[in-house]
Amino acid sequence: MAPRRSVFAVLDMGSTKVVCLAVKVNDEGVPEVIGVGYKPSEGINGGAIVNKQSAGCSVLSSIDLAEQVSAQTISQVYVTVSGCGVKSSNISNEVLSNVHEISERDIRRIMLQTYEKFSGEDIAIHNVPMAYHLDNLSNITELEGLYGSKLRADVHAVTVSKLALVNIEQCITSNNLMMGGCVAESYASGLACMTDDERELGTLVIDMGSNYTSMGFFYKGKYEHADCIPFGGHHITRDVSYGLCVSLKDAESIKVTHGSTMLFSSDDDYPIEICDVDGELKCVTRADIASIIRPRVEEILEFVKSRVDEHRNVVSKVVITGGCSKLLGIEKVASSILNRQVRVGTPINLKGMWPEYVGKPEMSAAVGSAMLIARTFYKRQCTKNNSHHPGSLEKVLRWIITKVEA
Repeated sequence: MAPRRSVFAVLDMGSTKVVCLAVKVNDEGVPEVIGVGYKPSEGINGGAIVNKQSAGCSVLSSIDLAEQVSAQTISQVYVTVSGCGVKSSNISNEVLSNVHEISERDIRRIMLQTYEKFSGEDIAIHNVPMAYHLDNLSNITELEGLYGSKLRADVHAVTVSKLALVNIEQCITSNNLMMGGCVAESYASGLACMTDDERELGTLVIDMGSNYTSMGFFYKGKYEHADCIPFGGHHITRDVSYGLCVSLKDAESIKVTHGSTMLFSSDDDYPIEICDVDGELKCVTRADIASIIRPRVEEILEFVKSRVDEHRNVVSKVVITGGCSKLLGIEKVASSILNRQVRVGTPINLKGMWPEYVGKPEMSAAVGSAMLIARTFYKRQCTKNNSHHPGSLEKVLRWIITKVEA
């Protein structure tokens, strides 16, 4: 659903943090961050609501902070979705009629068929046209003005669990907010971290979050595939906690401060003093920490590789982002396992972004979501190619809630 005014908010609901960006769009459709709310997350696991009350408090505290800074009242939010059973489907929609001139109405009609096809356990949140065909003509780039009777569209649909989405929507609306729509985490991160050339040539974005690692493949400028695996930074933290006999809180601090995937000879001589769960002080080396972290990182990347091989995407390059991408040397480990050129991706610097959040990989999804909403609803030249149709998601959400509550 299109924003009601020039100010909107995006909400990145992760397992460890909730980020709210209050965004204002100027007359040229350029987004500017006017408020940031960054709070610890409770009641959320892999993007799904596991405790409505706790999740609601986390969401409200993040939004309240963004409102205070921006001096704006936030009434409508767009949510970044990770986990929640994110899947990709390639489908074909078709419309038959008498010979006539193809209009925008015909294009909307054929694209809206996607939402009608997903009415069971999953719901489509992205509806990306890959190719149009009209009668005997294939791979048409511009339909309007052409005449024909049989219109077909090849579509990439990204779906999530219907019940997970309903729970998110209920968490939002129960706090007197309106949910404008959802954005898949890998879609948003790809927009924020990739160059136009990377999206054109075939690049995989890997967003390594706390409980989930999201993957998105871009080719010829389009979002062609989405996937996720239930492993992330929290699993690395647990390994550090177990391996060093420290609390989860201390393990997270050790991972963030000294985390590395590379073993260097000098690391054996670099002592780090820690306090174990019994309150006793002891020394470990950076090499000790790396020897715990690296196997888990390799395991996660092996899962990613198996998913990439399964779908046979022509990946020429890989961009890693998200909180775990800050682990020292992770791009070298990824390059070795995936056998691709790999770089760590940081989000584009949106106008007005707070200095402490500029270039932070953990902000990629929030920044990309803001870019997508601004491009979709505020830039007319992008309307024909965007994957959202104003009002369609709202209608589907209303239908789902009616069915669930019945």
